[in-house]
Amino acid sequence: MKLIEKAKSVITNKNVQNAFFNLYDRWEDEGRYEDINDYGKALFGVISKNCPNVGATYVGVTKKPFGVKYKIDGMTFYIFAKVEGEYLTLNCRALEGE
Repeated sequence: MKLIEKAKSVITNKNVQNAFFNLYDRWEDEGRYEDINDYGKALFGVISKNCPNVGATYVGVTKKPFGVKYKIDGMTFYIFAKVEGEYLTLNCRALEGE
């Protein structure tokens, strides 16, 4: 499987999407009381469980925008939630040099 196919398989996985949106909602409600690192570990756990063939490794988590960074084959990817109008979207970006 090529690198882009691995990255696409993560962002298009329905279980990853559902977990991401659920955790985003919880973070919006409870974020001031809870550790963001717990959210990153939970998100990456869902990625690892549902996309075991991509060989992803955890890099970190971000608050704004709410997201998780991970590596596949030495390339860092960043999945993050973004509010666009009335919709919450899930986005993925490759980060060079990280």
